Amino acid sequence: MNDPRSRILPLLRQGERLLWVGQPDPRVRFTGADAFLIPFSILWGGFAIFWEFMAATTAEQPFFVLWGIPFVLVGLYFIFGRFIYKKRRKLRTIYGLTDRRAIVCTGDRSVSESPVNGMPTKVDRSKDGRHVSVTFGSQGVAGLFGMGMYQNTGMDFFSLGLGQTVAFYDVEDTGELLNALDQARVS
Repeated sequence: MNDPRSRILPLLRQGERLLWVGQPDPRVRFTGADAFLIPFSILWGGFAIFWEFMAATTAEQPFFVLWGIPFVLVGLYFIFGRFIYKKRRKLRTIYGLTDRRAIVCTGDRSVSESPVNGMPTKVDRSKDGRHVSVTFGSQGVAGLFGMGMYQNTGMDFFSLGLGQTVAFYDVEDTGELLNALDQARVS
């Protein structure tokens, strides 16, 4: 998967034109949702570790120690693991924009797509202007329940089954992507 173009080209349909290919920047670690998720994860993990410590030092039955282990593991994932997962996923993700569709390939098996024309498109620029995220279509049921906030946080599994959106997250090649998006909308 060294050449992103070679991953996208076989997915093109007859007569479809590839306008842009890119990848998310794995150096981007935080999203706006982290303003909530980081304090929450520290509280969760801190309480779980405190519980586990107290259970290990004062409980007479091993049940309480065993009961706390899954909560500690979840807390550690919330605090650290999700950032590792997010970076690994970004390294395996490729984006393609054609004159008809937005395509997201993650790994060797996962491909999601959305039509470009006739769908709402949301463009979010980073504060420093060096990165852009583009969301194609609506957030579906996940948006109604506020579950869309977990996308691109490493905790995406919270919104599984609620209508994942097709999106290009944390793209450093902002000018080329936005130009290709304008071309796709005109096509």
